[in-house]
Amino acid sequence: MNASVTETLHEQLTQKQINLVVIGCTILGISIGALGLSLGTIQGPILRSVGGESYFSMVTTISSLAMCLMTPIGGRLIDMWGSRKVILYSNILITVSILIMAVSHNLWIFIITRFLMSLGLGAEASAPFILLREVSDVKNLPKLMGYLGAGTALGSFLGSYLAGLFTDMNMLWLAIIFPLVFVVIAVPLIDKNLPKIKPDTSIKMDYVGIILLAVAFGGIFMSLNFGPTIGWGDWKILAGFAIGIVGLILLWKTQNGPSALIPKTIFANKAYSMILLIAFFSVFYQTALNVYVPAGVQDLMHASNAASGSLQIPRTILSVALPTFCGIWLAKNQTKNTWVSMAITGACILLSFSLLVFMGKNMPLWFVIVMVSFTGIADAFRGVTLTPAAQAELKPSDMGIGTSMLGFVITLSNLISSAIYGIAFDTLKNANPGAVGETAGLDTVFLLAAISGLICLILAVTVYRKMVIRNAAKKAAAAAEAK
Repeated sequence: MNASVTETLHEQLTQKQINLVVIGCTILGISIGALGLSLGTIQGPILRSVGGESYFSMVTTISSLAMCLMTPIGGRLIDMWGSRKVILYSNILITVSILIMAVSHNLWIFIITRFLMSLGLGAEASAPFILLREVSDVKNLPKLMGYLGAGTALGSFLGSYLAGLFTDMNMLWLAIIFPLVFVVIAVPLIDKNLPKIKPDTSIKMDYVGIILLAVAFGGIFMSLNFGPTIGWGDWKILAGFAIGIVGLILLWKTQNGPSALIPKTIFANKAYSMILLIAFFSVFYQTALNVYVPAGVQDLMHASNAASGSLQIPRTILSVALPTFCGIWLAKNQTKNTWVSMAITGACILLSFSLLVFMGKNMPLWFVIVMVSFTGIADAFRGVTLTPAAQAELKPSDMGIGTSMLGFVITLSNLISSAIYGIAFDTLKNANPGAVGETAGLDTVFLLAAISGLICLILAVTVYRKMVIRNAAKKAAAAAEAK
């Protein structure tokens, strides 16, 4: 992104325009959360309605890959075009895809529109975070990130709840399109209150990098998806892994220069790289929470579907209510409270899943709800901390790709964790059919999630804390010398 635009955008806007952009970004967060969770909730019913139940895992993998691939591409587009254009074009693609999906009853049209919608979501994923940085001063940023985090959490809840409700009412079309209500409110608010900027012609799109990234992730993650059914020793699976690994190596070798899709230069900043690593482990638990905890409640505790659906209500309330307060607290002492916030995130994940490891028929439902609620606290602290911390380490010219890398790492963590949890669960369940195997599989999944929280905690306290203290001391010394 043009550095001069980043530095002066806040001064170009009136306070009313800034407020409207902040509201637009918050509502955009609601739309992103609602679009992702609504289709995740009703993907099964949609596939059943078009006779494509057997394509469930493939569609999930393809849509996740589309988001993951498009996140860094979206960051580069933001650097080239600005957030306003990326938000506008992405949501045009999302809206058209959703409308076609709602009126079509064809399997392949659904798969194509699901893929295109995921591309749009991936492209705009970093845009509201970058926009808030551009229109606010640094002191207010954690509070504004709290608004955005609360909006995304609210959208996720509304997406899953309303999609399920409309589907039960036999209005599948409404379950598909209702998140567009937030899109048509958010996009005009942002579009009308931001100035038009000239594209930064110094940055070019890295098409070789895009192709290599697609080859690398397509080969690896499609092999992970089909490995359990085709067989890990099958030549097609082995070839997929080989192609993916070669693509990954070539990608890394070609990522040089200012226009690289994933520029190596940003990783030279050790604090930024550590933030990405902490981000990876801070969301590694989410698949365990969203997929395997409800399965355990239904299959091991023999609770109803309604009971398993109520698990995340207190967590959602915390995810919506806490981020603003966490952001205000963070702004009081960003140097100290940033690493403390990351440590709290890891500690909450560790506590929650360390105790969920003991899930069984005798565990009360209220205890599971309390443990799940701790992850709402983790999300609140994570949501207001990681993006401001990462952006503070970036040059203005790297703001788009640098911020998008955070979203890319989070999406990548969800992809990898889904594959690892699936392999662990399926292997143990198939080795011991019945309740014993399922219990062993779930226990292993929850143990892996707990370990990810422990790693996040250790990295925050023992590594990142020392980095920020050392960097703060250097800045203080430089300021004193300048005086």
